[in-house]
Amino acid sequence: MLTAALLANFFEAGWSVQVLLGDMDRSQYLSSRLARPQIEKHLRTMAETAGALPEEIRRQMPNVDWASWAALASALPPNNAARMDRVWTAITEWLPPTGLAMRQYRFRMPELFAFRLPGR
Repeated sequence: MLTAALLANFFEAGWSVQVLLGDMDRSQYLSSRLARPQIEKHLRTMAETAGALPEEIRRQMPNVDWASWAALASALPPNNAARMDRVWTAITEWLPPTGLAMRQYRFRMPELFAFRLPGR
């Protein structure tokens, strides 16, 4: 059940980032006083969840760069140019393929995403 909760947190946070970002470009994102803090909150959830996910589960999902997602926590909040570049890279380059991979894994390995007690 813990695995399902972590995977659900990671997936839902990523989905929330995509919805909040919409079709914003970088300058719109940087100037957004409403969406930007929420996006960064969801990115932190993704980073912390990626770091908390058991290694055995991460190995079953090699198309997600779990180490990079976990390391993103060190760039939050993005209070300098280098951190902002890293956050923008995560949003634009990591998030779309990660979301696709997670949907594929949820289809191929539904047992990892199921909320049920062990032995049931």
